[in-house]
Amino acid sequence: MKILLVVDGSSYSDAATNMLKALHLHSDAEMIVMTVVPEHTFLGGITLGKFHAAPAVRDAQQYKAIEMVQKSAKALSDIRPEVETVVRWGNPAEEILRETDSNSISLVIMGAKGLTDPLPFRLGSVAQTVMKHAKASVLLVREKSVSARRTLPASSKTAAVIRVLLATDGSRYSDMTTQFLLGLPLPKQTEIIIITALQSHIEAWMKTPTLDFRTNQEILAKLQAAEEAQAHNITAKVEKQFRENGYKTASVVVRGGPGECILAAAKEYSPDIITVGSRGLTGIESFLLGSVAERVARYANCSVLIGRAPK
Repeated sequence: MKILLVVDGSSYSDAATNMLKALHLHSDAEMIVMTVVPEHTFLGGITLGKFHAAPAVRDAQQYKAIEMVQKSAKALSDIRPEVETVVRWGNPAEEILRETDSNSISLVIMGAKGLTDPLPFRLGSVAQTVMKHAKASVLLVREKSVSARRTLPASSKTAAVIRVLLATDGSRYSDMTTQFLLGLPLPKQTEIIIITALQSHIEAWMKTPTLDFRTNQEILAKLQAAEEAQAHNITAKVEKQFRENGYKTASVVVRGGPGECILAAAKEYSPDIITVGSRGLTGIESFLLGSVAERVARYANCSVLIGRAPK
């Protein structure tokens, strides 16, 4: 497995570094620490490098960027003595995606926000672009995990992965995400809570105007019973996989919009990471990211892992 850690000197990228340390990755995992020095291209392809004063400015930026990646690499040295460091110039999102593709990265870890993102925004523009277009799984880290706040001294910046909320709907995207999560691996004390959201039957009726559910109560009752039974089968299958790997598990089946249900469950269970597939049962192949995954990533208060097929 190849991990790409993206840093930019913000508190969010510091949290991303701590999260990577907390994942207890296999010793054979390869790690790359990367930063991108933003280089804006003006009208006509003009960049700062066109000006005579630029070399000194560029050298200073390059030096700071090298210091930044080396600092993160040093922080990871206790779990991986050899960490590759990379400094790129250009559009941050484009460079991250290019590095992800060219190095066959399995997981991108980055802060949910960067230095230049407005404070009220929960999700930064670079993080949003990467999560939409990356072919790898993406872990968007928010400043401090719930478990770190709950169990560690206020002065500590160490992340702790104690609880993960895994959303599944039985789709192949969910199955791939489950396998990716099993392969990390997480610390054995981690509790995995599996959630499946069932579509509201009122919503289903509204989307199926040719079927009068109001006059077919028997059909509605059978549909509900069959759907709930399937949901419990899905969660039981996933629970079994994690229990066999030594994790404590729990499951919950709820009814309503998947995005809203996942976010509500996150408030109730306070996970350190929410894990969702890049798309679900209603995903269209041409879509780069499903609406549920995007909604959860945008509005969750904790870190979010968007799972894609392992490389």
